[in-house]
Amino acid sequence: MITIGINANWDTDKKRVNIPNDYVTAVIRAGGLPLLCPLTDDAAVWKAMVDKCDGFIFPGGEDIHPKEYGEEVLPGCGQIVPERDAQELFTYNYLLTTGKPFLAICRGIQLVNVAHGGTLYQDIRSQLATDVDHARYHISVGPIHQVEIQEGTLLKDILGQTSALVNSRHHQNVKAVGKGLRVNAISQDGLIEGLEYEDGYPGIALQWHPENLAATYPAMQRLFDWLVKEAEKRA
Repeated sequence: MITIGINANWDTDKKRVNIPNDYVTAVIRAGGLPLLCPLTDDAAVWKAMVDKCDGFIFPGGEDIHPKEYGEEVLPGCGQIVPERDAQELFTYNYLLTTGKPFLAICRGIQLVNVAHGGTLYQDIRSQLATDVDHARYHISVGPIHQVEIQEGTLLKDILGQTSALVNSRHHQNVKAVGKGLRVNAISQDGLIEGLEYEDGYPGIALQWHPENLAATYPAMQRLFDWLVKEAEKRA
């Protein structure tokens, strides 16, 4: 069975890892075996987890430390877990050397952008004028707003549609796009909602949470189906 590694969130108060179950069920529906990758300070283990998995998911969670994109922490920035930043940046950069496919979701798209030299809005509400409330944390499914899927992108090929209604549970967002990345989805207020690769690397990064939508909206489940199928090609 194709294995999909899912990086874990970190509960600072309880000192334990966790992952929302919708990631797990979406991978299982796609025919994959989800494996939880816990937070650790051992770089050899980080590498081994990538080696053992056929594909990867970088999920939502805490804010990335602004030092990773050359900024000071602003008042609107949220909880930071530097240990997770270190592990996921290593994991992501090593994953790229393997050619294995991945999905990067919410924090994940921010991680991808930062890893390629891009920047983030540390807090949308305080840094950008928009009439869309992107930080709708209490609504898992939604929909909250529409995104436009860009023509000629891998995301368009996977979803098979030019727009989508999505949920929205984030207060940070991609600002300047990192080197080698291209925008594949844009919110109705102009914010970047998706990234992929100019060179065609099999990776999709999204600001919304398709795992919460996958049980109801077939197009969102197709993202996880694609991940497992791409991983199977390379297994």
